[in-house]
Amino acid sequence: KIIPVKGRGAWMDPGPLGTLGVGMPFAIAAKLANPDRAVVIIYGDGSFGFNGMEFDTAVRFGLPIIGVVGNDAAWGQMMRPQGTLYGWDRLEGVLLERTRYDKVVEALGGHGEHVTEPGQLRAALDRCVESGKPSLVNVEIRQDRDYKGGIYV
Repeated sequence: KIIPVKGRGAWMDPGPLGTLGVGMPFAIAAKLANPDRAVVIIYGDGSFGFNGMEFDTAVRFGLPIIGVVGNDAAWGQMMRPQGTLYGWDRLEGVLLERTRYDKVVEALGGHGEHVTEPGQLRAALDRCVESGKPSLVNVEIRQDRDYKGGIYV
């Protein structure tokens, strides 16, 4: 973990398998089990694509979960080995668009923020908390092609 987590039961991790897309269902369960605690989900744009529509569930049930998407416009876990093995000019099926997932969450009745610079993140998170709604911060991050010691969102 690269984010310090304090307190028992404050980190949900499905392990090395079955991880893609489980974050939002985990976040909903965590908020229902602990309604007075802040729940934040940090995930990548590919993972958001699997269960991002569950923000509709969070809106319907009034669950002010905050999501932070690291948007590198790629299936990073597949792009890096593919580029390393076959060449960066031969990528296939791993590049995405810089989709405005924040707008998707707004369309579902939640609060959305779009961040393009690191200095914008804290204020965006503050606005999410102040909104009292299920919220998403769509953070544009670089497309890191370095396979060694990478941190995958």
